[in-house]
Amino acid sequence: MKKITILFLLSFVITSVFGQTTLKQHFEKDLRNYTTAFNNKQWSTVTQMMYPPMFKMMSKDNMLMVLEQMDNLGVQMTTDFRSVDNISKVVDYGNEKFCKIKYYGIIEVKLTGLMSQGSSLMQPQFEQEFGKENVKYNETSNSFTIQAHRSMVAVADKKTDNWKYIDVNSPQAKGLKRLIPEKVQEQLD
Repeated sequence: MKKITILFLLSFVITSVFGQTTLKQHFEKDLRNYTTAFNNKQWSTVTQMMYPPMFKMMSKDNMLMVLEQMDNLGVQMTTDFRSVDNISKVVDYGNEKFCKIKYYGIIEVKLTGLMSQGSSLMQPQFEQEFGKENVKYNETSNSFTIQAHRSMVAVADKKTDNWKYIDVNSPQAKGLKRLIPEKVQEQLD
């Protein structure tokens, strides 16, 4: 009887670890696809990966317009996704499941055109958001290199693995947390 119990517990642990590994690989693939689309200005792909209720706060058309305007305003941003550092347990709530992803990437922000004189305004904002030690300014190229430790919440219908994402880090994204039920937030933190 003890052997059966031990075997059962061992199989449960192996299944749980395998499940987390598979999920982590899925999120890594999605985040690579997301950052590649962002870096290549494939805004339609970027917005398709966002959690659809976000578009009740800002329409998809407006979101696309904001993304397209970044270059026109002189903000050229790219992200080099490096790793998923941690994923939470998956929390079921209603018809959806939620998972918090902590990841690391390097963000490059180059200021040109209208924004070329804006580094003195941008640097304090970046330092507040990412930590002063994680933000480096290069005066020659008028660009910032940011070591970004970030979090996203992934949401999917319980019956699928079609995850959509919410960036819950930036000061501008604080309102997005309203899209995540409080009971879920408590379990994800």
